[in-house]
Amino acid sequence: MTRSPREPASHDPYWDLDGAGVRRAREQRRWVRRAMLLVGIVVVILVVSRLPAINPLVLTTPEGRPLLAGALLSLLGVSVLLAIARMRYVNRH
Repeated sequence: MTRSPREPASHDPYWDLDGAGVRRAREQRRWVRRAMLLVGIVVVILVVSRLPAINPLVLTTPEGRPLLAGALLSLLGVSVLLAIARMRYVNRH
């Protein structure tokens, strides 16, 4: 079955064929996903709002290099996680 250009990619063509229990379970999973996303956003906002101010010149000294390395490795880790999530999303659809 081909999709019309205006039809969203997340449309389930069998939505009306399933029973009420399956539709309810889908809705519950959708709300759980949204709630988890909201919790994640709130946690990130709280963590970022509590970060101490750091003098950037300290990061270039030997005492600040572990902090700089930790920040760079965490950015690399987040990038890898986002790439994996993107690959899983593209492969699923």
